[in-house]
Amino acid sequence: MTMLPMEYSLRGLTRGRGRTVLALMGSLVAGALIATASAFLGGMESALGSTASPSRVIVMGAGSEESLERSEIGARVPGVLSASVQGIRRTAGMEHVSAETHVALPIAVDGAEAASDNGLVRGVGPAALLVHPNVQLTGGRWPERGAGEVLVGSSAMRRLGVDPAAAIGSRVVLAGAPLTIVGTMQAPGSTIDGEWWMPLEDLTTLMRRETISCVIVDLDRATIGDVQAFTLSRLDLELAVLAERDYYASLLAFFAPVRVLVAVVATLMALAAALGGASALAAAFSERVRENAVLETLGYPRHAVILDVLLQCTIVAVSGAAVGGLLAQWLFGGMLVEFSMGTFALQFDARATLLAAVTGFVVAIVAAFLSTWRWIGLPTPEALRTT
Repeated sequence: MTMLPMEYSLRGLTRGRGRTVLALMGSLVAGALIATASAFLGGMESALGSTASPSRVIVMGAGSEESLERSEIGARVPGVLSASVQGIRRTAGMEHVSAETHVALPIAVDGAEAASDNGLVRGVGPAALLVHPNVQLTGGRWPERGAGEVLVGSSAMRRLGVDPAAAIGSRVVLAGAPLTIVGTMQAPGSTIDGEWWMPLEDLTTLMRRETISCVIVDLDRATIGDVQAFTLSRLDLELAVLAERDYYASLLAFFAPVRVLVAVVATLMALAAALGGASALAAAFSERVRENAVLETLGYPRHAVILDVLLQCTIVAVSGAAVGGLLAQWLFGGMLVEFSMGTFALQFDARATLLAAVTGFVVAIVAAFLSTWRWIGLPTPEALRTT
């Protein structure tokens, strides 16, 4: 006889119920924290990654490659670029060249005393829908130039506490200017879903500037080298060009300290909860020194008893951590997180669930070690006399 029966292991969980419940709660909290941290990191990576396309390049001001919000280029650059670079993608005779202005501004629902949100506002023209094909109008219409109208992403409205389905017709105050929402859009999984779009001319007038932030170009036969050759041939325009994927990859690297901080804080909090759960389990099982010795005298080897303790700890810790991960998904799934580039949603996926389960298994191993280390060092006769 080498292994203890499963019935014995399951029956052992019913003893010391108070400590078992404490261990279960510690594992649950640890699993929820780890799953939420993983969802945060995964959501940011997914949002920045899905916003970029391998065929698009961004032409911006030289020296502003790290932020489109700081970039400024001349308003005539899109026309000069279109005339100078051959091989830009076309649809129905219209080139995929989008002149855009990006700026972060305070936004409030009309009637509010103070701004309730800071949103990324993008000044665009009709070509924006060509270079951002993942954007879909879900209601209303495109804003008209000079009419004080704006198009809003579904995530942006949810941040203001307004149902996107009832957003059309609502009035907001953007940097002190009243605007009417005439359309809603969505771009699932990307930062654009949390942006505000308005006609390029209206935004430049509101910001009292004559320049734009960038030109986004969707390439067909042309390559990024062709666009770079254009920027080098027109040094007077002071331009720089980046592949869209490289730009968003640099943003992800820029936010690396934030991601590390979130991971470290979540890990430390989860570690505290995990150690509490492991201590409760260890306290419940460490009282069974005499019981383990009796099992040994009945013919069960020590490794079988240790495996039984590990099994019981695993059942408690892994189940608690898995429930914690599912509970976090239920409570925080889809929660929007605001950052300088817009918003992203917490993304609970298989990685988050797996990390929660791994956290529970680590708690089980620690608890099993703490539970058996005293008994392992005792001879069987002495263990039988232990109270």
